[in-house]
Amino acid sequence: MPGVSARGLSLEQRKQLAVNLTRVLARYRSILDAYIIEFFTDDLWGTLPGSWQEALDGLNPPQLATQLLGMPREGEVVRYRSVWPLSLLALKSTACALAFTRTPGFQTSSEFLENPSQSSRLTAPFRKHVRPKKQHEIRRLGELVKKLSDLTGCTQVVDIGSGQGHLSRFMSLGLGLMVKSIEGDQRLVERAQRLDQELLQALEKEEKRHPQIRAAGAPAGGAGPPAAAESGCPSGPPGPGEPSGGLLQPGPASRSPSGDADSAGPAAAPSGAGLPC
Repeated sequence: MPGVSARGLSLEQRKQLAVNLTRVLARYRSILDAYIIEFFTDDLWGTLPGSWQEALDGLNPPQLATQLLGMPREGEVVRYRSVWPLSLLALKSTACALAFTRTPGFQTSSEFLENPSQSSRLTAPFRKHVRPKKQHEIRRLGELVKKLSDLTGCTQVVDIGSGQGHLSRFMSLGLGLMVKSIEGDQRLVERAQRLDQELLQALEKEEKRHPQIRAAGAPAGGAGPPAAAESGCPSGPPGPGEPSGGLLQPGPASRSPSGDADSAGPAAAPSGAGLPC
């Protein structure tokens, strides 16, 4: 499917693309923010315009994929069993026009050349239970937040909607940021707490096997092989603009990342919140 590639766009064109995307997302938010299960629990079908229901009712999944999502190949004609309302056709055309291209304009990222399932730029503890796409995302986003924190002197980060806490753990234990995680789904909070404990136990085992890590310093940024580490953990809590070291080792006074007493109720659990060296 053809799509938009931001690489060839000017700054003004990118801004206009962002405006167009925001407008479409806002207009169809009730559909886009829904989960599949809500189709059944919240009667989402009944919220669609009557003309849409008439056009889509009775179509099997392959027909829906072809008519609603697919783009015809050259010389191929998509046949509709009935005349679709203009609003539905407009949504389809708009979605196709604003969709980003699925054809990469570059080769496979170097971090996945050795193993397509494991980023070479994340240490093993941060890859565990994390899919490759998510590994790439938390590394890029975490490093961006770290860079902004260094530039602005910000020492604390709030991760709202933190889910299982993968990004929060990387920012806290991998990049040395003070992180507070907030999640409204109790199941995800409990899952994040289990993963917090699992990572802390892994770090304790690693420290016992390699006690020199505590003295010599941890891998910078949680990225790359341990041999590339140069910076160590600071002797005290970091000050403004002074982030902690890389793969942090929790000190004897530290607690589980998900055991912060300031947590706003059971649905707001900090993951990796402020673990000092």
